[in-house]
Amino acid sequence: MSTIDQAAPAADTLKRVPGHVIYRRVLAERTSYALAAAGMAIGPQLDDSAWSYLASGGLGLGTLAWLYAKTKDPDQGLSLLTRAQRAIPFLTAAGTYVANLITPGFNWWEVVAPAAWASLMGWMAPLTRSAGLVLELTEHQAPHGAGPGEPLTYTEFLAAKWQQATGDATRLVSITPYRADRPDFEAVVVAQAGKAVPTFTEVQLAAAFDFPVGTVKIRPIQGSGPGRMRLIARPTTEDTEATAEGLRGLWESAVSAPGGAAPGVDLLDYRIEDHRIVLLVASPPGKEIRLPHTAICSAFGIDDPSRLVIETDGIRQGVVSVYKTNPLMKVRKATVDDLVMDAKGRITIGVCHDGKPARMRLWDPGQGALRGITAGVTGAGKSVLQNLILAAEKRSGVVSWVGDVQGGMSLPEAEGRVDWFAKGPVETLLMLTAAHAVMKYRERISNEMKRGDFALNRPWPLLNITLDEINRLLSHPDEAMRKATAYLIADIQKTGRKVGIGIRLAVQSLHLKDLGDDDAIRQQGKVGALFLMRTASSSTKEMGLDGIAPAGFQMENIPARIYENGQIEALFSGKDDEDGESTAGMAYMFLDGRAKFMRTFFAEKKDGVYPDLIALYGEDPPTGLTAGEAKAAEAGAALYAVRHTNPYADCDTLAQAMARTPDGEPMAAPSAPDGAPGSGGEAPAPAAATEAPFGIPFGDSADPGEEPGLQDQIYELLADGPKSLKELREALPGFQPSSVSNACSQLKAKGLAKTIKRGVWQRTDA
Repeated sequence: MSTIDQAAPAADTLKRVPGHVIYRRVLAERTSYALAAAGMAIGPQLDDSAWSYLASGGLGLGTLAWLYAKTKDPDQGLSLLTRAQRAIPFLTAAGTYVANLITPGFNWWEVVAPAAWASLMGWMAPLTRSAGLVLELTEHQAPHGAGPGEPLTYTEFLAAKWQQATGDATRLVSITPYRADRPDFEAVVVAQAGKAVPTFTEVQLAAAFDFPVGTVKIRPIQGSGPGRMRLIARPTTEDTEATAEGLRGLWESAVSAPGGAAPGVDLLDYRIEDHRIVLLVASPPGKEIRLPHTAICSAFGIDDPSRLVIETDGIRQGVVSVYKTNPLMKVRKATVDDLVMDAKGRITIGVCHDGKPARMRLWDPGQGALRGITAGVTGAGKSVLQNLILAAEKRSGVVSWVGDVQGGMSLPEAEGRVDWFAKGPVETLLMLTAAHAVMKYRERISNEMKRGDFALNRPWPLLNITLDEINRLLSHPDEAMRKATAYLIADIQKTGRKVGIGIRLAVQSLHLKDLGDDDAIRQQGKVGALFLMRTASSSTKEMGLDGIAPAGFQMENIPARIYENGQIEALFSGKDDEDGESTAGMAYMFLDGRAKFMRTFFAEKKDGVYPDLIALYGEDPPTGLTAGEAKAAEAGAALYAVRHTNPYADCDTLAQAMARTPDGEPMAAPSAPDGAPGSGGEAPAPAAATEAPFGIPFGDSADPGEEPGLQDQIYELLADGPKSLKELREALPGFQPSSVSNACSQLKAKGLAKTIKRGVWQRTDA
């Protein structure tokens, strides 16, 4: 029923006025409610004198007295219901104001109550409704059978206007107003049987109802023929509705039309929010959805690709979110509560584009430990993400082992706050060796216990290994180190899950040459949580998406900086690059077959570190291995015992780590703490450091305590005069060629050897 139907109880109370008069009266009434609400919220805070009580109380009592008087005088021409309708705003306003006055101090509801009052009164518009206004209709516009004294409803009025403008060729049926207080409506145009609805111009449609040109349109009805069309009239609609209708037209013309960004993809529904427009779209039945990100950005005139986010079900439906500005421009800092693991193994590491928390799992109760890969260039935010995860592991009782191949420079905040912080390529490789030994120990005990899965802390804690800048080790010039690292990582990825050992890689590149030429490392890493941050090449992005991206999903590279009003506007206005906001922390997170655009929590760097992240680790000591695991194997026990001394941090190869100086002193001789496995003043067992448990020699295969190391032997060979690298390698067949080259470089660094020409070495004292 229309507004006129509700507000006209009797014919003698009706007042026929033009449509714009009704609209203006409603607008004025709503404006007065908004102003009154502001006074009701502010007034009691500024003045609580007797005059305030008298004024507000007098208004309420006076209204009640007026209403009571009207009930005693039935000749006023208004029904009791209409009188009560007019009294509603005054009685409720007076009551709200008095309630605010008598309440001491300031309470939150003293602002909420006036706002709620204004919203309710604005929606009801009781004063305008009680006036009994109807739209004005001239005599020649009146339909047949309507006498001069018979009022028309709004729907009858619209039908009459259409019939007068178009004749008997069509009829206007199923007329539905959008809102009771506005002339906007939808209807169906029905042609005569066997005929199509004629083609009307925008001018003809607007003239039929005396509406502005362009506000009346005709659209096809899905599933119906040309004899029935949908008519949409919105002359005074709200901006959001106008935007949505314009958006539908834009989608049909620039996206779904032949030759558009996504031909055939229909707009099913939309939702308009304060900061974004959400579109539900679908491809035709039998067609797989394809939503090209760049082309749709172009169709909508978006120069910042991060303002448009596409998500699909991988079949034929998708959701497109269009934002006014980048939704992740500003993100809050993390709290301890964000980083405490819940019963499902999840923590919160940031915010998704739609405002929902970005959650990831430290482990899966149904699957065990997890794998993962984070790919991004320098400055993309990998370090903040890894620190957030490590702090969460510490807070959640997870054993964290970190291999920082960059010598401790990538994650300095983690040193001393995780169970094992390995610096450099050598110690990282040895840490992986120990982890492999622990994994074999857990597998053996699990077999004895007749169980095939992992239970948290029964009997072992979760052990997660984080390898940052692991590209440096997987592409190491020492072939033996490279192959050993690739084997250990791949084996832990494949079998560590069931015994509670997870492994995450942080890399700048996903090319096979940077991953030890082992495609299994890349594929296994993507099974868990994959974070694709800003990358340096499209090939890295495609390698990350291969096999896991939902069908139809396309990801554009994240720019280095974003701008409030877009990059083009910044370029046109001459702003510097530094004026934009860094995108560090923005990433596409792939979990459970879904892609989520998110950003990690904000962290501010000071003096080269992140104090906020350090505080999140807490002061409690990190969780370590059980006693049984610490003694799992000779190799694992010896290395684990000296993990806090970083004995190999300055070594680039294992040959260098195990070699001795020309004076016979070990270059890196770790000693275990008293009482720890491997203690007693001697270096770890040679097999623990010089040979992998799977039989691949790492470099110097000799025991440093029994015969000279590689550098010693090269130094002795050079005593006979200059020798080429080829001659040195032939004289030392038990060592890898790359180890010989590295050992020569180390002798040069110590001032003991030099090159006299390319590839030829001699002692400096020769």
